[in-house]
Amino acid sequence: MREQQPSRSLILTIDDDHMIGLMLHDVLDREGFEVLSVANGRDGIGMINARRPELVLLDVMMPEMDGFECLQLIRKIPGMELLPIVMLTGADDTDSINRSFELGATDFIVKPIHWPTLPHRLRYFLRASSALSELAKSEADLRTAQKIARLGSWDWVVEEDKMEWSDEVFNVLDVAPDEFDGQCRDIYKRLVNADAEKLLQAIGRCAKNKQNFHLECQIRHANGSDNVLLVHGEPIVVGNDVTRIHGTIQDITERRRIEEQIRFLSYYDPLTHLPNRKLFKMILGQAMAYSNLNNAEMSALFISVDRVKRVIETLGPSVGDQIVKLFADRLVAKVQECAYVPVNVGYDANHDYDINQMLVSRVGGDEFVILVSNIKDTSDSIKIAKSVFQVIEQPFSIEEHEIFLSMSIGIAVYPGDGVDEDGFIKNGKVAMSHAREQGQNDYQFFRKSLNVAAFHKLSMENNLQRAIERDELLLFYHAIVNMRTKTVIGCEALIRWQHPELGLVPPSQFIPIAEESGLINYISHWVLESACTQMRQWQQQGLPLQVISINVSSTQFRKDTFADEVSQILARLNLAPGHLKLELTESILLDGIKDVLGTVKQLRALGVQISIDDFGTGYSSLSYLKKLPITELKIDRSFIRDVHLNDDDKAITQAILGLAKSLSLDVVAEGVDHQEQVAFLLQQGCEFAQGFLYSKPLPAAEFAKFVLGFGR
Repeated sequence: MREQQPSRSLILTIDDDHMIGLMLHDVLDREGFEVLSVANGRDGIGMINARRPELVLLDVMMPEMDGFECLQLIRKIPGMELLPIVMLTGADDTDSINRSFELGATDFIVKPIHWPTLPHRLRYFLRASSALSELAKSEADLRTAQKIARLGSWDWVVEEDKMEWSDEVFNVLDVAPDEFDGQCRDIYKRLVNADAEKLLQAIGRCAKNKQNFHLECQIRHANGSDNVLLVHGEPIVVGNDVTRIHGTIQDITERRRIEEQIRFLSYYDPLTHLPNRKLFKMILGQAMAYSNLNNAEMSALFISVDRVKRVIETLGPSVGDQIVKLFADRLVAKVQECAYVPVNVGYDANHDYDINQMLVSRVGGDEFVILVSNIKDTSDSIKIAKSVFQVIEQPFSIEEHEIFLSMSIGIAVYPGDGVDEDGFIKNGKVAMSHAREQGQNDYQFFRKSLNVAAFHKLSMENNLQRAIERDELLLFYHAIVNMRTKTVIGCEALIRWQHPELGLVPPSQFIPIAEESGLINYISHWVLESACTQMRQWQQQGLPLQVISINVSSTQFRKDTFADEVSQILARLNLAPGHLKLELTESILLDGIKDVLGTVKQLRALGVQISIDDFGTGYSSLSYLKKLPITELKIDRSFIRDVHLNDDDKAITQAILGLAKSLSLDVVAEGVDHQEQVAFLLQQGCEFAQGFLYSKPLPAAEFAKFVLGFGR
């Protein structure tokens, strides 16, 4: 590869003496310069615009346009302010030399030219020009950086009281340069009085004690706005005296605003402006220390607002945010009404919370905490809890929606329910979870036994995760029979967990855990696919079954893709949709009927049957039965158990059967264990049943044998 040659410096000579032009070209070309030569000023101006030379040799005496006029025109060309221009003049032409410097010439060379030294002088001019250009660029960059940073510099000569400023100082202080007298007192003109005095003292100490200083000051602009300045000073010591103080002035208003915003986001919830989890934990630690020091008790109410996630899923995050904000406002107002101690809530950048006060915090998306110091006994916490429940008595009106919420409250007391912040918070949340399990709008105190239950639940969750990985889940099948013809028409698929240590675990013990942990989605899909696969295998074996029923969880059913998921499984297995029946609880149907209706219609369009499980135990409504294209009702076992003995159960069962007949729905009676129940049901026109009278739930192989042998 050829080594790249260094570029040659471009020299322009402007001289009407043709012989001088030739000599300059010859000498300089041999010395490694690239030379352009023109004979008059106008051509020289044109060449400068076209080629941008690095140095110009300009003759003073030329016809039409002399060197002085040409020099002036060159300096007016943008970017040519620092171009080295060397004038060529006679040795005794002192006036021309002086005038050349006045008009901006870099230097001069007298004629006759001393040719051996000329290249060396030109190289010196070029080096000096390059250094000057770099310096100008650095100064321009510094000015730009100072403008961006809102940073100005100042320099004070102490003995002369002479102050020099950079241009940015005037911008920072919002003053015109002619307003300053060049003395130290100028710096105080825009400061508020108290800060001006502080700065005066700081500069005095700097001059006396030879110490740097940093001081924040407030400046008031003419329009009334206030900005924050950071003034820095550093003494320059000569001998034993401070001769000068060099410093900077920076406008840090935006920095302070950003720092304050970061502080706010670090310690406060941006939606409600309540203390967040981090700040709550800090205050809790102070409250614990106060309780220890004063032998006092305190409590915390951990609040979970139910259904907020459902609101977000249904109506969108904007409505969810509005609900949370309205709830927080109501909660704060309600707590402030309590007659125990005052409340201090909300964002205040300059306020330190008093640990003797009640504090409301938002510690999660739908979780809040009320911290109460100096309680007399647990009855104080109960009174507050009951008062807090009043927050949700009235609906929340958002964008033409009326939304009712419920909540659960867990109460932890210190000392007793935790030795540190983390333990206390954990126990409070355990109590809150326990309250949620008890039903809506309940409160529960923490008990050590709850931790045992929570540990057991966590252990079950971990084991359930491993059960999925190890294929420990299996299906049992419970026969659905026609009591009149004594034939098995189908079955209900029931999930079981074959635990390696606990044995066969019923769904009531692990399905709630699966729902809380999110494992329910995988389990529900597994049940659907496994049951359909088994039904297809039985058909291929010639087993005379008409339908297989599968229980559907709320989480599974509310997936937008659920109907498509069912369709894909049926198509893949080549199972006719009419052989599949999905059992839904009334709670699924009643909680958002509009959303449910679309999915039910999609499933019915496929040909899948829809059954209402445990009918009669929920909030039954004729309106949803009329709207939804369901095919079957299942009478809950609680009505069937004593139907042949109890008049109320008889009346309820007869009413359900009459309703089903009027709506042309099939009916399956659950929990049929006695012939007396069969006789009554057949008399009332109910033909289909499930119960131990016929069979308990069986594994697939045993169920197939049962079907083949039934009625023989």
